[in-house]
Amino acid sequence: MELILMGTACASSGRDRDNTYLLVRDTSGSTLIDIGGNPLGKLKTLGLTTHEVKRVVFTHVHIDHIYGLPSLLWGMWIDGREDPLEIYCDESEKEWLQNWLDLMKLTKWPIAFEISVRAFQWEKPALLWKEGETALSVFPSRHGVAAVGIWVECSGTVFVYSTDTMPNPLIRDMDRIDLLIHESTTAERSLAMHSTLRDIAGYYDWSKIGRGILVHLTDDEPYEDLLKEIPEPISSKIFLGRELERIFLSGENSID
Repeated sequence: MELILMGTACASSGRDRDNTYLLVRDTSGSTLIDIGGNPLGKLKTLGLTTHEVKRVVFTHVHIDHIYGLPSLLWGMWIDGREDPLEIYCDESEKEWLQNWLDLMKLTKWPIAFEISVRAFQWEKPALLWKEGETALSVFPSRHGVAAVGIWVECSGTVFVYSTDTMPNPLIRDMDRIDLLIHESTTAERSLAMHSTLRDIAGYYDWSKIGRGILVHLTDDEPYEDLLKEIPEPISSKIFLGRELERIFLSGENSID
């Protein structure tokens, strides 16, 4: 399994960072978790095509997490896609999302592939799919709106993405996390419904976490200075996410 950081910035974006979204790749088909800016250009930079994307999961529908969808669909149409596309969202947003798709007038392009909108209930942990040794589930976030974090297991390797959230007890209470991707909108300056680096370092049990990567980053925040103050057993596990960073995780379904 491979995880790619397609963007690592907070909602206001950054000078050299795009809004946070992820691509999870394995042999069951790749999954975009949210869609920020320039998905087509980033896939090309990575040497990938739109045909690889089998599904999209929206953690919530704030603009910085969804605005790349029309561009992605346009690229799929240009590429002559015929395989169906699955889009997952919270039940409360399903009608809105379907209306948005209708406003894009997809049938007039016309697209030659089916788009299936599938809903979950954000308040309850739920398995979205399991194929072979790979499973993806969602769990409630603490963001003040209908929002979910992501839990992925592939051949025993566990990856968790917090999405936008305050420190989350559901993440803290997980038995083991090999890779935690966590939002850190600020270093230690309080911001409602979000997390700070200080929060993340102090709230979670890092003896149960293999590695942590911070995303949803804000320009000019003193992340690196604060990391120097955090005890080394914790700080040595925490890294700032980089644009288009590729992270390979062990598992039979990993892509070389």
